[in-house]
Amino acid sequence: MPIHNANLLVREARLKSGLTQEQLSEGICTPQALSRIENGTENVSHVTFQALMARAGAQYGRFPVFNSRDGFECFYGLKRARLYLDAWQLQAAYTELDKLEEKNWADNKLYYQEWLLLHCRLQFLSGCCSHQQNYETLLDALHITRPNIDLSDFRECLLSQNEIQLLTCIAQEALYINMPSLCRNICEQLDSCLISTTFALIEKGRMQADTAIVYAKYLMRTENYNAALKVADSHRKEAVIYTYDSPLIELTFITGLCCHFLKYHSLADIHIKAAFYSAQAIESCYATLCRDYLKTATDYRISGSMTNLATAPLTDYPAKVFQASVQVTDGLYETNMNHPYTLGKLIQDLRFEQKVSQQVLCHGLCSKSKLSKIENDTLQPNVALTTALLQRLGISGKIFPFWGSQKDAEFYDLYFKATHHVNVPKDNIIAYMNKMEQLLDKDDILYRQEYLSTKAFQSDSADERIRCLTEALLLTLPEFDIHKICSYRLTCEELSILNNLAHEYRRTKKAHLSVLYFLQILAYVHKAKPDILLQTKFLPITGYMYCHSLYMLKFYQETVALPDSFDMSIMNFFITGYNTFLFFYSQALGECSRFEKAHIAAVQSYAISILMERDKNASLLKQYLHEDFGLKLNY
Repeated sequence: MPIHNANLLVREARLKSGLTQEQLSEGICTPQALSRIENGTENVSHVTFQALMARAGAQYGRFPVFNSRDGFECFYGLKRARLYLDAWQLQAAYTELDKLEEKNWADNKLYYQEWLLLHCRLQFLSGCCSHQQNYETLLDALHITRPNIDLSDFRECLLSQNEIQLLTCIAQEALYINMPSLCRNICEQLDSCLISTTFALIEKGRMQADTAIVYAKYLMRTENYNAALKVADSHRKEAVIYTYDSPLIELTFITGLCCHFLKYHSLADIHIKAAFYSAQAIESCYATLCRDYLKTATDYRISGSMTNLATAPLTDYPAKVFQASVQVTDGLYETNMNHPYTLGKLIQDLRFEQKVSQQVLCHGLCSKSKLSKIENDTLQPNVALTTALLQRLGISGKIFPFWGSQKDAEFYDLYFKATHHVNVPKDNIIAYMNKMEQLLDKDDILYRQEYLSTKAFQSDSADERIRCLTEALLLTLPEFDIHKICSYRLTCEELSILNNLAHEYRRTKKAHLSVLYFLQILAYVHKAKPDILLQTKFLPITGYMYCHSLYMLKFYQETVALPDSFDMSIMNFFITGYNTFLFFYSQALGECSRFEKAHIAAVQSYAISILMERDKNASLLKQYLHEDFGLKLNY
């Protein structure tokens, strides 16, 4: 499990990239330390290893290895904090970041740098920050890895994701403290850097969206509204395709503002209201910031429910600034002196802490003997098995960067193309699926499970979809009994299959199984308590599918009562799913004559539909509410 050959991997990646040791190590560690890593006399922590591999442009990471449990907790905690910030759950993000400070950032400067970045993002999102202080802290954080960076000319630097995000935030704060030319200069350089980077498509797109927000604000500041509209609207459309929820709302609002200043009043109304009501739906204080800005900086006429709809208050969070006295290292340690904290050790620790037997954990995945070898670090499992074991322990294994085989890379590339791109011709999807199947052999049960669960939705028959989904489920859960769900430990894929089975049963003569399955999934979540990073992968889907099924079965009272038995905050992490939930929930409220609440939910659903460019859904909801209940949206 540990990176015993980190030296070979780093050296190979560096030579392939054509970088010198000085170029690869810049800002991460000293060239001398890199030389010791490559010679195998010094080992390297997970986050430092990833930074070196990313700098070299390596597409995949090796199995993560940490120098301690704290190293893992910091890595995972930063991922949680990012999740909360993207969903504007600011108090949860602040609490998560506080825990990392108590661990002294696992004594690693790269964790400390990212922690400062996220704290500054939190300050900005709160609407209560000192922009000058934020600017200085961000600059100090950047100097941790780039002490000599020239903000006027960094195009030739090989930047990490954190460094790109720091520069984006620095550009934004520069605009707020009246340094617009610096903001423009940084954005233009970042745009050039991002075009030539080797980051994955989703990661690159998200960073480009964030940079576009800042650049569009700069263009608005200079009253170049046509150029600002072009930038914001093009990236808004990209965000719709790839569902970047957080930047999508802001890009939509900026698009609306540009339309307003250009006197495209109907378009301005569409985008401004879509952004405001969507932000209000997920309880984001961005709705408050939007309304305040419209009141104080524009002559936009606020109308409809915007005038009195309750929004989240602005909260002032204590600021954190860079401390030169903080003792952190480059994340290196002598090979023979420290025992790295491997994923095998993590799996064993989590299993003991959760009192899960080896038999329950590995059921349908591998033998107990194989699991013992994994936990004892005498066997390194493949990417799919590692991910599955972690997920059964409530951890989102897919957040770890892995170094998979060429086969792993090809399979997931095809899987992404078949499932994540909109408006893909059916013939193309069939071709992707055929290529996926050709990659599989008899031992690839986890990949075959993903293949079958994807293939199920190529059929137009509910019965055939159920048959295919059931076949996929039984690959890893032979003789599965839904009534005994709490005796199992489940992967994200298994839970997703159960979600889809539950949803499909509503269309059959066994419609009662739909409700049963959803109730059992919720019972499992209550008992197993998977981490929030794993919950967000499947539970919002449970929420909107359950709501849809209850409504279609005409269980209107049960639909209306769903928020009492389901933690609705999870829906804030998946705004597309929340839209579907609200679509049916608002109509169920109407069926129960709760018209005031029905109107609020309908306005939110309508707005998110417009935000996601699903105008047909918006029109249908408006039509249904008027025809069935005489309700007219005060939008």
